Amino acid sequence: MTNDANIYQKMAAITAELQTVAKNLTVETAKGKGYKAVSERDIIDAVKPLEAKYGVYSYPVNRETTAEEMLEQDTQYGKKTQFYTRLRTVYRFVNINNPDDFIETVVYSVGIDSQDKGDGKAMTYGDKYALMKAYKISTGDDPDQTASVDAEYTPSRGSFMTKGKVVDFTPTCADCGIGITDAEHDYSARKYGRPLCRACQRKANG
Repeated sequence: MTNDANIYQKMAAITAELQTVAKNLTVETAKGKGYKAVSERDIIDAVKPLEAKYGVYSYPVNRETTAEEMLEQDTQYGKKTQFYTRLRTVYRFVNINNPDDFIETVVYSVGIDSQDKGDGKAMTYGDKYALMKAYKISTGDDPDQTASVDAEYTPSRGSFMTKGKVVDFTPTCADCGIGITDAEHDYSARKYGRPLCRACQRKANG
């Protein structure tokens, strides 16, 4: 391929040479179970030599955090706090021989972790799937073949950021609107069907 090929021609040539990427990553789950997955390294190892061969450089040109939350999940061991991050990534594919010739794709990704790895997971997923979709990389499976596992999460007491705004998740009384404790919230929600402060609980009792 000549140096005057455009970015579409170069990416088409890379796509034509790429084969199915093997699932070499073993992901461990609860109770000793696990499953095979395609890692970011598998994708990069498949793509990088071909990008070098055809003169393409790809990178995340922009990232935006669209949501951050603390979530709680009831488990058999008690409440588990998870940190949720949602990112919007603009991924750019540049023709090295003509840097003004490029293609961009937008991907959304989510990372959930019990410690501080949610951001990193979201970035890794975003970059991996940007490459997979841009180059039409097959992994040999389809996400629609497996039903999603339902998990009930509730916002944790405190605050989170969404669309650049900090939102307070402190429980409030449904009648007067003042802040209440978690204990008041849980007790009144069970007894009265709505969260109430102590004063409004007394009113509800007549």
